[in-house]
Amino acid sequence: MPIVVLLVEVSVQLMCAAHVVRTGRDRYWIWIILAFPLLGAIAYFVAEMLPELMGTRGARSAVNQARRAIDPERRYRALAEQLDTADTAENRKAMAEECLLLGKHEQAVMLYKTALTGVHKDDAILMHGLARAYFAAGDFAACTRTLDELRAAHPKFQSADAHLLYARSLEEQGRRDEALSEYAAVSNYYAGAEARCRYALLLQQAGHGLQARQLFTDVVRAVDKAGGPFKRAQREWYDIARQNLA
Repeated sequence: MPIVVLLVEVSVQLMCAAHVVRTGRDRYWIWIILAFPLLGAIAYFVAEMLPELMGTRGARSAVNQARRAIDPERRYRALAEQLDTADTAENRKAMAEECLLLGKHEQAVMLYKTALTGVHKDDAILMHGLARAYFAAGDFAACTRTLDELRAAHPKFQSADAHLLYARSLEEQGRRDEALSEYAAVSNYYAGAEARCRYALLLQQAGHGLQARQLFTDVVRAVDKAGGPFKRAQREWYDIARQNLA
């Protein structure tokens, strides 16, 4: 390696390491920078220094994605420390959501259950979160039960996401007729294409091919008509609808 390149590489390493110490960043970055001379410095720049230079929403999103790829449990550790400092329902909720992102489903269930105490024992948002955690953990009966309890505690509570989750949990339990009824209801007001596609897929399984095909056709037409960002956001369900019409 030419001496000039080596000097530049070492200088970049030292600059990044000094930035770690000066700004109080996590010290594991020093090991990454030294163990992977060029890649480590690039990773540190993208994850830690770039946000100081670029304050746009898009840049922050890209940086957050880079950080999660480099250190998936960085936010988890920070939230655990925050919860240890202040054991509140809000902090438990935040950590439970991070657990769901990391696939720590049982821990998310525990966090939501322990948050639902005292003045928060019937909190609608926490109950919905618990139902989502149960679903992720594969406990579909508990998911349905929690959503039934949510509806009983808050008769006026409206959430298309909770309604779709209820239909999905019924389907997972093999309660097909009940699931079809709930899918039919939620499909009338759910903002995206997911509810109609899931409804159509279950209709196909139940032998209602013509009705399913009409729903898939409606999905494709609606997404094509909307175009732009909506089409990009609905790409997964749009593709499913097209495949089932082929």
